[in-house]
Amino acid sequence: MKHLLLALGAGVLIAAPTFAQISPPKPSAEQLSKVYEEDQLSLEKCGVPRNAGDDYRPAPLLPDQTRAPRITTDQKFQVQTVAKGLVNPWALAFLPSGNYLVTIRKEGLRTVTPDGKISDPISGTPVIKNAVPLFGMHDVILDRDFASNRTIYLAYVTTSPSGAANTGYIASAKLSADEKSLTDYTILKEGPIPRRIVQDKDSSLFIITADIITPYVSAQSLESGAGKVLHINTNGTPRGDNPFAPNPKADPSIYALGVRDPQSMAFHPVTHDLWIIENEPRGGDELNLIKPGKNYGFPLISYGRDNDGKLLNGGLTQKAGLEQPVHFWTPSVAFSGMTFYTGDKLPKWKNSIFAGGLSGMQLVRLELSPEGRVVGEEKLLRDLCRRIRDVRQGPDGNLYVITDHADGEILRIAPN
Repeated sequence: MKHLLLALGAGVLIAAPTFAQISPPKPSAEQLSKVYEEDQLSLEKCGVPRNAGDDYRPAPLLPDQTRAPRITTDQKFQVQTVAKGLVNPWALAFLPSGNYLVTIRKEGLRTVTPDGKISDPISGTPVIKNAVPLFGMHDVILDRDFASNRTIYLAYVTTSPSGAANTGYIASAKLSADEKSLTDYTILKEGPIPRRIVQDKDSSLFIITADIITPYVSAQSLESGAGKVLHINTNGTPRGDNPFAPNPKADPSIYALGVRDPQSMAFHPVTHDLWIIENEPRGGDELNLIKPGKNYGFPLISYGRDNDGKLLNGGLTQKAGLEQPVHFWTPSVAFSGMTFYTGDKLPKWKNSIFAGGLSGMQLVRLELSPEGRVVGEEKLLRDLCRRIRDVRQGPDGNLYVITDHADGEILRIAPN
């Protein structure tokens, strides 16, 4: 196996920390009513939302920065089940054969046929072994020239060959013509927890990584690739024009810093700006427009609290030199997956952002103004009571979502 490793700063490859899942406070009847009606986190039939008892509501710096007007379009659509029985799927890519390439969190990769038949695991994928159940095989994308080179890119977390737990990897590989195996497996980046990958027009790769270990020292450290937006070439080398490349102490792959756990990333179809949505510990999920060299503040500023309910940095929400989110959510929707819809099948949704909600159990549609401000938010698929892990636009112009359950599904959103 060929390794193309980039050196990371101290403190990234660490022994397995203790990830205690802190139970949120129980909501009052008044809080529950507010969550269902105002915040619109799932529906009452879906059970009590995880964040129903979180009543932290810090004041925004800008009036349009949170709680966008609720909108409802008359776009008619139907939800079709493409496949079910996938065990905690994480991401979806569309193969030229018409099959779907799906990552399975605890396992690796499988393909799914258009009529819903699930393949055996694809051989040659890395062994997934984690102390943290929510880590595993995360994202997959096809190279822009996949039709000629069969190359895919993977983001995943596993135990390293040396025994370092919870080690993140970005890797490339070639998918066989029969879609049953991977070859030419190459590690491009090792260390931080990677969540999503997107490929730019010049074929370079952007990767978003998480810093979810209290006290969150990595997101602000230029020596660490965690809590960052990274920018690398397809052979794993850092881009020479990255803003911190001249700094000998910095990880040269860093493009932007100060993010917590972004699980959503996409390019704007008109401006080609890079957008992400990141999950804060408890409240304060952020929509951010990413610019090179900018610091997005975590954990120095935040509109949320830590998992134990304590304020982050004394509750500071703004500071000179730190970027403000374009938009934020309290309580958390727990976003995962993101796309700008550019198709013609659902024309009234054109150029909208779509993002999945995990604990929020919904698909969120956002309308942006020409200036890039959120001017409307529509809550969709709440009646399904499903954790939505990924959302992608298919080559057929329909939207596709993946649900994160032991009996996970691929769902198609098509015109009615």
